[in-house]
Amino acid sequence: MPGRTGAAFSGGWIRYGLAALIGVGAVCAIWLLPMLDAADQMPGPVLVKARQQQVLRIGVRSYPRPTDSTEALIAEPDEMDSELASALGRYLGIKVQLKALPAHDLSGFLSKDEVDAVITGSLDIPGLERQRAALSEVPQGYENGALLSLRNTMPSSLKDQSVCIANGSPWTRDLLARGARTQVYASSIRAASAFLAGDCRLLADERTVLASLLQTPDWRFYRMLPQTLAASSDASVYLSAPDPKSLRLLQAGLRDWQSRGGQTKAWDLHSNAFLVDSMKLSDGLVCH
Repeated sequence: MPGRTGAAFSGGWIRYGLAALIGVGAVCAIWLLPMLDAADQMPGPVLVKARQQQVLRIGVRSYPRPTDSTEALIAEPDEMDSELASALGRYLGIKVQLKALPAHDLSGFLSKDEVDAVITGSLDIPGLERQRAALSEVPQGYENGALLSLRNTMPSSLKDQSVCIANGSPWTRDLLARGARTQVYASSIRAASAFLAGDCRLLADERTVLASLLQTPDWRFYRMLPQTLAASSDASVYLSAPDPKSLRLLQAGLRDWQSRGGQTKAWDLHSNAFLVDSMKLSDGLVCH
């Protein structure tokens, strides 16, 4: 009996040890997957051309910041998009050149050979699904969207409600599914400025940043509604042409950026920029 117990004991430890090794191996495989993708995969025509020209041209959302100037303003790249563009350039080993996206007809812009790719946040470009790489979700801590309204307003439903929202927002899809009428603006601060001016009945954005806005004097007449908005995919990147090999490399680059904390950092920058811009509006600066 003692001999059989000892054998069972040692056999159990062997099984536990093997299970632990398999688990560690799986974790390491997931962690190393982006690097293995980059090493194993060859680029397709779009990225081959970019490497030959030694520059990756990426279109990003761009807009002027609040200012006291009345002169023509220069659009600056969106913080989230520029962070991702730089990360993709590092991952692929190619210098990045940023170009401002037009307000409309992104499909036509892609076809003009002025860029190799565009970054659109959570915006879908119809008909270009085969050219798209994206992350399936926003980072933890930023996954919930919310709505602000005047304190004396409490809509029972979002159906037919006008909602100010930023271009490429991950909450647009949920709002449309609930029957809301979205009015899209170039950035979060422009959407907020339009909401304050009475252009929409509601303002949609990330819950924690809206909660921070409500702590400031300029937002004392507003409240957060109880509804929670679900986010769609994040960090959509569209190639200028269908190219499965280059698309796989871009998807691997997105996973690498996410695994290194880049996605969360980009959202942190977005929230901070939104709050800073809102303070500029409080100081009398304006969005042109």
